[in-house]
This record gives sequence, structure tokens and C-alpha cells, in this order.
Amino acid sequence: MIRLVSCDLDGTLLDSRAHIRPRSGDVLRALGAQGIIVALATGRSWRTAYRVQKRLGLSGPIIAHNGAYGFFSDTGREWHRRGIPLSRAQEFVRWADRQRVMIRCYLGFRQPVVYNRFDLAHQLVWMKPEDRLVPHLAERLTVEPLEIFVSGLREVDALVQDFGLSGSDYELTIFPHPGYREVNICAPGVDKKEGLESLCQLLQISPSDVLALGDGLNDVEMLRWAGVSVAVGDGARAAHQVADYITPPGHPDPVHDGIFWAWAKGLLPTLDVAQAFLGQASS
Repeated sequence: MIRLVSCDLDGTLLDSRAHIRPRSGDVLRALGAQGIIVALATGRSWRTAYRVQKRLGLSGPIIAHNGAYGFFSDTGREWHRRGIPLSRAQEFVRWADRQRVMIRCYLGFRQPVVYNRFDLAHQLVWMKPEDRLVPHLAERLTVEPLEIFVSGLREVDALVQDFGLSGSDYELTIFPHPGYREVNICAPGVDKKEGLESLCQLLQISPSDVLALGDGLNDVEMLRWAGVSVAVGDGARAAHQVADYITPPGHPDPVHDGIFWAWAKGLLPTLDVAQAFLGQASS
């Protein structure tokens, strides 16, 4: 029987506007109410995942930063962390200071997101009330950042030119946006499967008792590891190839569909949850 459900965010639980798909949210809440652990698993930051979890009305485990970070939102306890080594992170910050480039560092739950500098445009777009501008940031970093971000056109090109796309203790991923690019710096080889596996070891849950849902290339290893896996029909083909079930393309609520499939297979234990699914399906 399924004891833990691990659910991706973008393209899976969230729609193209980053809204929680309504019936998917309802069914995850029903699972949580019956004692099944619901773990959000995302490439996004802990902060984004935490906000989605609060909108769901849930608490508990979150796997964020593409598997580099795992924590319990109800207690603040970290169970998994693989950040950028402190000396390397300081090197990136010093580079940004020399180049007069803004750099953004995620340190962990209940810690502010810290910056080395702001200009007005970045302040309006990026800064949140809880964020902090930290003068001499390189010297004041005391924990390994989970992720570091640099945005711009010239800025991203200069970073790649000076550091390359990877090293022994970091790797860069470039994300194109209208009018600018953003580069993410993280520890090498991080994966959602790593965070999920460490959570299940902590909770003494077998992979066979885990249902994972996802749509992207960064979900493939998580889907492969889980005992039961559901891939979104509109997602990556590589995810389809490792999944036990693929939701219909264009389905408006793939999480609801995938969990309903698992219930129909007898993989979810409680009648109350089944009634919640059936009620949602008929509404």
C-alpha cells in the first residue's frame, strides 16, 4: 500500500499559470487527512514549494532545489542538504562583486534569501520583504548555499566564460526568458530521487510504498525509483518511458487522474480517500 506520495509542481500539480489544479489539490488534501504523507518535490526553491504547500493547507516534507534540499515545514528540521561548497560559493560572490553583478543565494528554510547588491529594477522584480542585502556577502556566508542565481545577458555570458558550465563541485544551468537569461548554480548531479530516497530512509518507508508523479526530465530518476510512478501525458517522453501509468494528454488534472488510477489498482488503502476521489470525479 502507498504510504507516501511525492508530487512535482510545474506541469504536474500546477497549471501553466502556476495555479494549483483544483481537483488535484483536493485529492492531495484527502490523502493527507488519511495519514498518507504528501511530499512536494520540485526544481524550484524551498520558498516557492513552501508557499504552494501552505496554499494546499498541508505541512510536512518538502524536496526542493531539484533534490538538493529536504526539510519538514512543520518542525523546520532539515533531513537532506547538498549545497555548493562554501569556498566555491564565496568565489562566485567575489566574482559578482568584481563584475558589479547581482547574485542571489538561497540558504535554507527560515533563513533569508541574501543578495550582494541591488539595482532598482532588480529590487522591484526580485526582492521579497524577507530578503536581505548583505554587504561583503562573501565573507559573511557561513552555510553552503543551496543555489545561486545570476540573471542578465552580459552577466550570464561573463559567468559562463569565466567558470564554464561545470566543475568538480558545481554545475550551471541556463534558463532563457524574454529579454534576459538566468543561470542557476548548484552542486553537481543533484536529483529529486536523492532527496526522496533520503526521506524514505529516514521514515523507514520502502520504495514499493511510494507513489511519484511528475512530468519533466528532472523527474525521471524519481519516477524510476518509486515503486509506483505516474507521468503526465503532456510531459517528457523520457518520463513516460519509466512510468507505470501515463495520464491522458491534455488532461486538466493529471494528479487527480493518476491518484485515482492508483486507487482503482488497489494501491491506496482507505475507503474515505476513495470516496473523496469518486466525489471529485463526479462533480
